[in-house]
Amino acid sequence: MSEVLFPMMTGDGSEPGVLATWYVADGEVVAEKHLLAEVAIDKVDAEIYAPVSGTVRLRVAEGDEVAQGAVIAVIEP
Repeated sequence: MSEVLFPMMTGDGSEPGVLATWYVADGEVVAEKHLLAEVAIDKVDAEIYAPVSGTVRLRVAEGDEVAQGAVIAVIEP
C-alpha cells in the first residue's frame, strides 16, 4: 500500500490547504503518474499524481480542509 500525501506547500507547513478536485473515483484503478487530484493553499495550486499503479482509496472529500503532509488517499496493489 502506498500513501498519497497532501504536499508541503509553505515553509513551515502550518497552514492547511483544500482538496480542490479529485480526478479519480474511490476504487478506480490507476497507472503510475496518473493525475489524481488538485490541491490548493492560499493562491497556490498543485497537481497530485499517483506514485504507483493500483486501486485508489480516497481518504478525504473534495472541498475538505487538509493539513499539509496528511494522507489524502492510499493506493493498494
